[in-house]
Amino acid sequence: MIFAITLFNVLLVAIWTAHVLWAWYRLRHIPGAFWISCTKVWQVKTQMKGKWHHELKNLGDQYGDLFRVGPNQLMTADVDIIRRMAHPKSSYTRGPFYQTFRFIPTQDHSFSLLDHQEHVRRRTILGPGYKGNTHVEACIDRQLLRLVDLIQRKFLSTSREHRPLDLTAVTLFFAMDCVGDLSYGQPFGCLDEGVDVHKFTKWNEEFFNTAIVIANFHWLTKIFFKPPFNKIYPSTRDEDGVGKYLALAYEAVEKSFNGGEKRRQDVLASFIEQGITKEEAVNELMLQIVAGTDSTATAIRMTLLFLASNPVAYDKLKAEIDEAILKGKVSSPIKDAEARQLPYLQAVIKEGVRTFPVVTATFFKKVPKGGDVISGYFVPEGTEVGHNVLGVMRSKKYWGEDADMFRPERWIEADEKTFEMMTNVVETLWGAGRYKCLGRAIAQVELNKIFVELLRRFDFAVVNPQHPVDIVNSGFFLMSELNMRVTKREAKKD
Repeated sequence: MIFAITLFNVLLVAIWTAHVLWAWYRLRHIPGAFWISCTKVWQVKTQMKGKWHHELKNLGDQYGDLFRVGPNQLMTADVDIIRRMAHPKSSYTRGPFYQTFRFIPTQDHSFSLLDHQEHVRRRTILGPGYKGNTHVEACIDRQLLRLVDLIQRKFLSTSREHRPLDLTAVTLFFAMDCVGDLSYGQPFGCLDEGVDVHKFTKWNEEFFNTAIVIANFHWLTKIFFKPPFNKIYPSTRDEDGVGKYLALAYEAVEKSFNGGEKRRQDVLASFIEQGITKEEAVNELMLQIVAGTDSTATAIRMTLLFLASNPVAYDKLKAEIDEAILKGKVSSPIKDAEARQLPYLQAVIKEGVRTFPVVTATFFKKVPKGGDVISGYFVPEGTEVGHNVLGVMRSKKYWGEDADMFRPERWIEADEKTFEMMTNVVETLWGAGRYKCLGRAIAQVELNKIFVELLRRFDFAVVNPQHPVDIVNSGFFLMSELNMRVTKREAKKD
């Protein structure tokens, strides 16, 4: 008996060793550390430590634009490759990574879909609803005014009173209530008193820390799709978290589908007009909550942090805003079209998301039949190739020697050719081609408006410059305690 057990264990070790060696051998010609190349231990360990984006960038700095991060996985920082994989006529397909992020175990939304034809159909239906229009702008304006009112009521500091504002919280509340107004029929109420009314943040922290690790093991994902393990997924019976938002999504969809011609003309109404099913609508509304809030909130809070930490850029942006107001070029709230005419504002927005990309997940795509040549290396079919997002956004090849620095002036100083190149590179943050973020246009409207509306009224100072914010990254950012001292600006006079 003991001999049989020993023999069995030896056999298991031999099989595992053979698998490790074969995994390394298959892609041995591509740069990467041996143990990182052979198993997924490094990926899991790094994600759990919360330094994923920095570690990937460090590997890119060491090995170049293409390197190994697992037995069958590579990372690229070559923008041309990223765009080629996402081209509408490309034979690349999404890797299993995406399906991990279902919210209902038996149903897909536009992000989790793997089937190419269904993905194209779904994007065709959803596209018109995500385009910026008067409804989108009106919703964002309403939430901006509510955000301003919240700050004035609860978070203005004076010489006698210190009332710090946690930007990690209020920027998420703003993004959440924008989604509510845009698609659910009304804001969720987070901006009423600056409270996470359905405890989304707690769920978000628990979900992504777990999901990003599970995404490394596709067989584990499939297990969780089935009973009894699917009990871990949100339920409409949940009092808080995403389960509560799932119930609100079902409620909004039923109300909108039954509204007929009287239905509110919002993003959801556009989906219905294009022929979406109830099931698809619920899943897309849930995707807006999870993917359409934290990314925008991260862009807002980190850009404000960079501005508050860079007096030159901060003063330039305030001066541009003040001048535009005095010349009557800016409404209140500012219109999206007006914001696009403020060059330094646009430079700040681009530089903010470049310096601190809002999502650094891998977004693995599978190499098609016959393989491909990437960065001079032949890559066999079936290999998964992901984005080294921070590596792209901090690459000296694209941004020069000061690539790690927040410097909006690079966008002002660039000639036409360089400006076009930089714009194309930074846009890959939102995906490319058939995989480009559907909510990109809405996020841009939010960014175009919020900095003007805040900086025309308030001044911001970092409460703790030595440690301004707590950040964990396992592919998606989790942040807390970005505290700002907010004071009222004196009105500018002509």
